Amino acid sequence: MPDNIVVPDLAVPEMFTPEFFQNPYPFYAWLRDNAPVHPITIPGVNIRVWLVSRYDDVRAGFADPRLSSDYRSALPEFRAARLAFGAGTVGERTMVNLDPPDHTRIRGLAAATFTAARIAQWEATIRATVDELLDALPVGEPVDVMARLAAPLSIRAICAVLGAEPNDEDDLRRWADLVFTADPTELAKVPEAIDCLLGYADKLIARKRNRPGDDLLSALITASDDSNELSSDELVGTAMGLMVAGYQSTIQLIGDTLLALLDHPDQLSALREGKHTAADAIEETLRYDGPQVSSLWRFATEDMTIAGTAIPAHEAVLLLVASAHRDERQYPNPESFDPGRADKRHLAFGYGIHRCLGAALARLESRVLLESLLARYSRLELAVPRVEVRYKPSLVVRGPGELPLVLHH
Repeated sequence: MPDNIVVPDLAVPEMFTPEFFQNPYPFYAWLRDNAPVHPITIPGVNIRVWLVSRYDDVRAGFADPRLSSDYRSALPEFRAARLAFGAGTVGERTMVNLDPPDHTRIRGLAAATFTAARIAQWEATIRATVDELLDALPVGEPVDVMARLAAPLSIRAICAVLGAEPNDEDDLRRWADLVFTADPTELAKVPEAIDCLLGYADKLIARKRNRPGDDLLSALITASDDSNELSSDELVGTAMGLMVAGYQSTIQLIGDTLLALLDHPDQLSALREGKHTAADAIEETLRYDGPQVSSLWRFATEDMTIAGTAIPAHEAVLLLVASAHRDERQYPNPESFDPGRADKRHLAFGYGIHRCLGAALARLESRVLLESLLARYSRLELAVPRVEVRYKPSLVVRGPGELPLVLHH
């Protein structure tokens, strides 16, 4: 450890508690004001991680080549703990876990198949799926819209995008739900879930090679085979990454958007009156209380300093996107939910070379669902007291585990 490392001796609010996962924003405010780059220890594994909390530092961190996404840059004990998505498996070879030039090569191939035109083609399928799911919902009685609406929409959409079979949805959802958990009682199940996802991706790729279709995975396989630019491990890792990222971000964005609007009935009324659009509400949710809590793991490739704090080489860093989005140095009145906010820029889909390829798809699914809900129902209300809505324990994604609503025609 460098001699000049700074570890503030301050009364730090607790992390990894139920209270933190319910409302992490007071903790983030403390970080921004007292220790904008701060070390924490992950419970149970004794691994130190550095939290970066201010907007300018988070944005700069996304673009800093000294902060590697490659697990090979991590300390051996971090890799051994298998804290990171796919660590110790071929899942390490997905593009979100790689640096240039490998990242550049894989992303270029994926971007060439994941085009705006292809995403636009899926809107009709998404609308049909939303209508089918809404038709099955009860009216005037409680229904968990996460289980009955957000989750099935998200998983069906990613199955359609990748060309997976509809009867695979339950397994994919169960495995993907575990990947980003920070619940100590669930952590032991994560490696098995990742192995299951990798095995599924391998079989799906083999199936698509034999019977290609008009889907993203078939296009990616064809492009890879034609150019010989992806190894078999990279193809499996990329397919698994698309499954998990495509599912998790959208399901939580749907829940977060509905909660933000229910918490701010004046803004919900303004949306119904046409003063804002569904797209406006989604963009503000992405900033105000969206699904992206932090970056995925980053690792210092050398001894470096961020905001005056020294970080030793190979230690882990998390760029706290959710904290950056409440930074008063960047946003006027950041604690306010305002879909009419003039500056809609945010970091919810990352920044720089790792900006999320599926951002347009997540926006499309969420917009179609929100528009359809508001068109079909005259009133949405929580079926339980607001304090009973519990958020999933995760350091990476944020959203309610259940969201019981009563829908009124």
